[in-house]
Amino acid sequence: MFSLVLAGCGGGDGEPGGTVASDPPRQSTTASSPTAGLVPTSEAAEQPTSAPVDEAVVIEVVVADGAVTPAGERISVDRGGAVALVVTSDVAGEFHVHSSPESYEGFAAGTNAPIELQFDRPGLIEIELHEPFEGPVVELEVS
Repeated sequence: MFSLVLAGCGGGDGEPGGTVASDPPRQSTTASSPTAGLVPTSEAAEQPTSAPVDEAVVIEVVVADGAVTPAGERISVDRGGAVALVVTSDVAGEFHVHSSPESYEGFAAGTNAPIELQFDRPGLIEIELHEPFEGPVVELEVS
């Protein structure tokens, strides 16, 4: 297991690309568009797709008592493969997904429907907790 301490939200051009699919709808915004899950992320105009959760890399995220688990682990995922964040939290909150385009994925208190993600380009994708406090969650190594 690798640990990574993230120094904050840099964001910017050149970040690896990804798509965000939601079913059922959740609070979700991007830095540049309110339709993060519907915006193509490569030069090709393709619609995002999502694999069923049972075919995804499932990452269970627990937010409780002012702490988040995992807290900065690096996880390898296949380019184009599905990633599902399954969040259980004692308070509502929001993740920042450092991909291109960036996205913010909200979640409610309790156990949430999976947040489904898919990344089309290789690279490192940082996912941080922004609310109710800031901290690293995972770093996805997309290859």
